[in-house]
Amino acid sequence: MKMSEIYLLVGGEATRLQPLSSGIPKALLTIRGERIIDKIIKQFPSSDDFNFNLICSIKHEDFWRDYKNTYNNDVNLHFETSKLDTAGYIVENLHSMPDSFYCMNGDLLLNIDLLNFIKAASNCSNSLIGSFEVDDPTRFGVLKINSENKVEQFIEKPKDMSYGNKISLGLYHLYKKDISKVYQNLEIPCSFERQVFPELSKVGLLNTYTVSGDMLDVGTLQSYISAHIFKGEENWISPNNVQISNSSKIKNSVILDNCIIEDNVTITDSIISSHSIITNGSNINKEIIRTN
Repeated sequence: MKMSEIYLLVGGEATRLQPLSSGIPKALLTIRGERIIDKIIKQFPSSDDFNFNLICSIKHEDFWRDYKNTYNNDVNLHFETSKLDTAGYIVENLHSMPDSFYCMNGDLLLNIDLLNFIKAASNCSNSLIGSFEVDDPTRFGVLKINSENKVEQFIEKPKDMSYGNKISLGLYHLYKKDISKVYQNLEIPCSFERQVFPELSKVGLLNTYTVSGDMLDVGTLQSYISAHIFKGEENWISPNNVQISNSSKIKNSVILDNCIIEDNVTITDSIISSHSIITNGSNINKEIIRTN
């Protein structure tokens, strides 16, 4: 059986998670002790059916080569030597891309039936976007979809619900032949959302498949905390060498490895990075703390 190619966009620098992510690619941060990239790869039904390609920033080359050599030698690494935006690497290297392939944001944790999306992609002759229904579409770019599930238009942060409530899931199945037909209209740097997909929709080559379930982009303070704390839990505290004074109070927060929380500390809606020491009487609210 021929393996399907998946390209994971892992060039993100997690600027909204500084200083936790200082110098570290966002996809190599951990959730409950497991790297985000490993969680993403495990989301696919059977990794034996897929060949995983990571599109990385050259500034993170050492991190990614260490990851491949130490943890997952099966992945293929591709490096951007400059900022190309979400679609830039694929458009720039379109001549060497497979006839069809999957593409996915590298900081997206999904709780959906991916198998249904994969089946839909195999039965669709056009490129396909996974879409997702949200309660408040005014915070997102919305897909205007016709009765044949073709994407007609992208509306950035609409003022009301008149265009519906379906947004892009950050999961795609793309045909090289489709992108080739609009290639002359694309420029590098190149965005899927602002360039490739609007061009494909103009010529009727972009469909959508709506999935149900949950989606979590772990690129912000609150979403990173939410990814750690399961229903019924107040916090997530690493099992690896964390010392917390009995007089300290912690709520809706994440405490990573090898931390010391001294007396009479209050921590709320915050992340305490590994090897941090929080001194007596500290009051931390909606912060990311890294003291090492």
